[in-house]
Amino acid sequence: MELCRYAHNPILIKDDVPFKVNSIFNPGAVKFNDKYLLLCRVEMPTGRSSLVTALSDDGCSFKVDSKPCLTPEDHKDHYSYVEWGIEDARVVQIDDKFYLTYTGYSRFMPLVILAETKDFKEFEIIGPISEPSNKDCSLFPEIINGYYWKVDRPSAGHRKDIWISKSPDLLHWGGYQLLSEPFCGTWEDKIGGSTPPIKTKDGWLMLYHGVRGFGISSLYKLGVMLLDLEKPWLVKGKSREPILAPEKDYERVGDVGNVVFSNGWIAEDNGGVKIYYSGADTNICIAETTVDYLISCCK
Repeated sequence: MELCRYAHNPILIKDDVPFKVNSIFNPGAVKFNDKYLLLCRVEMPTGRSSLVTALSDDGCSFKVDSKPCLTPEDHKDHYSYVEWGIEDARVVQIDDKFYLTYTGYSRFMPLVILAETKDFKEFEIIGPISEPSNKDCSLFPEIINGYYWKVDRPSAGHRKDIWISKSPDLLHWGGYQLLSEPFCGTWEDKIGGSTPPIKTKDGWLMLYHGVRGFGISSLYKLGVMLLDLEKPWLVKGKSREPILAPEKDYERVGDVGNVVFSNGWIAEDNGGVKIYYSGADTNICIAETTVDYLISCCK
């Protein structure tokens, strides 16, 4: 099965949110209590973003909660790092806890915030796990060789590379290595990690996004890479072409035109994969495929 868009896209728009927002987009995704849970970014009328949950029994029809579950004001001692908004959460489950990595925006530029929860109602804000400027951070969903691992996208000057690092405790990070760099003059002039890795028999699968300048705007597309199971800093393969690009009106027209962006997906027991993505920073959509197809794109 190649990648195909869900027939009823978009599945969520701002009118589906029971409180006033400018838009809903860029959700993290995870299974929770036998339901599909999206942790969605909502841009509030002030222009600053918070996070809200949406639940579904079938992975397609979602109900958005009545209020945000996590706001900048909830960050207390860390508020100065998120006062301009919290954005684009990635979610993984490790043992009985769910870990969130998301971007905090402030006058200090973007950086990565880590939080944990067991119920998506109460959150422990652990705080920054990067220096600015950094974003697009995902944790691996299990310990590998005694360490937690994360990928992120530090920005130094004009560089936009994906890096990988490890930690014994989720707080102290080191062992930094370059994971992947852009290819100038292609659809991935700039790159960044998209979804948390999922484990397959062939390696860790991870979506990433490529960006290319387009006049005074940019085109955002999705690719996929395959990392070694035991040495996740080794890229075994990578898609040469994007697996998803803005084509539909709901991907081309919106707050930021010509964007498909994902930071959440769910692998099913039958080998299927639901990719939750946003079109034009304005909505939430689904693209469906299989693990086997994604692996084939990396070979």
